[in-house]
Amino acid sequence: MLPEQRIALDDMLLKMRAGRLTRRSFLERTLTIGLTSSAAISLLEACGGNSNSSGGNGAATSLFWTSEPDPSNAYQTLVDTFNKTLGQQKGIYVTWHQGPAKTDELLIQYTTMLRARSASTDILSMDIVYPASFAASQWTVPISDTQWPASERAKYLSGPIQGCTYQGKLWAAPLYTDLGLLYYRKDVIPSKPTTWDDLTSAASAVSPSKVKYGYVWQGDQYEGLVCDFVEVLYGYHGSILDGNDPTKVTVNSPEAKQALARMVKWIGTISPLSVTTFQEEPTRNIWQNGDAAFMRNWPYAYALGNDSTQSKIANKFDITGLPYGGSGTVGHSAIGGWNLAINAFSKNADAAWEFIHYMLQNDAQKQLALQGSRASTLQSIYTDSEVLAKQPLFAKLGPILKNALPRPVSPKYSDVSEAIQQNIYQALKRQVSVDAALSNLETDLKHITATS
Repeated sequence: MLPEQRIALDDMLLKMRAGRLTRRSFLERTLTIGLTSSAAISLLEACGGNSNSSGGNGAATSLFWTSEPDPSNAYQTLVDTFNKTLGQQKGIYVTWHQGPAKTDELLIQYTTMLRARSASTDILSMDIVYPASFAASQWTVPISDTQWPASERAKYLSGPIQGCTYQGKLWAAPLYTDLGLLYYRKDVIPSKPTTWDDLTSAASAVSPSKVKYGYVWQGDQYEGLVCDFVEVLYGYHGSILDGNDPTKVTVNSPEAKQALARMVKWIGTISPLSVTTFQEEPTRNIWQNGDAAFMRNWPYAYALGNDSTQSKIANKFDITGLPYGGSGTVGHSAIGGWNLAINAFSKNADAAWEFIHYMLQNDAQKQLALQGSRASTLQSIYTDSEVLAKQPLFAKLGPILKNALPRPVSPKYSDVSEAIQQNIYQALKRQVSVDAALSNLETDLKHITATS
């Protein structure tokens, strides 16, 4: 919801509660400011009843939540359930607003709103890479140990929590997660690889004799390349920034040189030269056509690959975690996912936390898994019998998620990401050497982290 929409809506709600605006006029005016008819009716329900009654009445605290798109409509289901249960008990009413499809457009909306110190949205959904930058700008409020004790946090995946942590404080709650996976052809590959050496050898053995390509992944110059690079880098026990000090650059290391050299050698051998143009969908299409032995992609490709109406390899593949190499002993998937944060300018921070806390609980997390196919942050969901019966992929994701790690956590993530993309891409295209690419990246990152 844009600031001008929230201002107009707040004014209408006040008039409704004071009896100065009719139901018909309220509905007409909400439509003119861009709200859907269902959202307007929901707000009417929130304004009904006596001023002294609890929840769903004129005394209720109205909250607005803006999120990324949810085609499953699980968010609306959960909001409706909250409003009828805990919201009624505590006098809180939540209205959900679905944001734009592109993350960068949603980020622009948030930035415009928060720079104006507006509270047009109380609860913000944000990508895993943004909690630190919002915290550094003082646009969100931290979640305290009193609100969410360590004993409760321990029930959730550590990687997503780490991604929401900046300077020792938690600035968002991990709603659901996502992670990179290695897909492999069971009918072509005798056993899943555990190291990058294993993968390279297996891919070389079957390509091009049995499949066109050995390994396909995301090598284009965009955010996906950051994910693919850090997964190889983390597997070699390397890093980009110091986990305890985001101003300390660690990328120009022997481990990073091994990781990047490995990726460069794939191109033109087990991976096609055109892999430097691949994003998720071109990679998936090649995979589903049966033209690759291995693929790196996200969980969404699992169900699609097993759909025999569109895939030539249905029931012929499996997934595993990303391999490791060099001095590494375990592979690490890059974490994606979305989180819930409280607008620092909202006057309803306590009520906002009540809703966020509700979204973290078992019932809500289970609903997200069943209706939205969202990878839960609550560990117990991965052993829930009902979830496993409907979403068998969850049995495979649980162990992989335990070793998943976030992309570099930095308040200047957008600039960090751009520097990684540019320099790593130049190495993949063999425009510069591996050593030069990492040296240049180190220089760029030191400049980015040192500037205010």
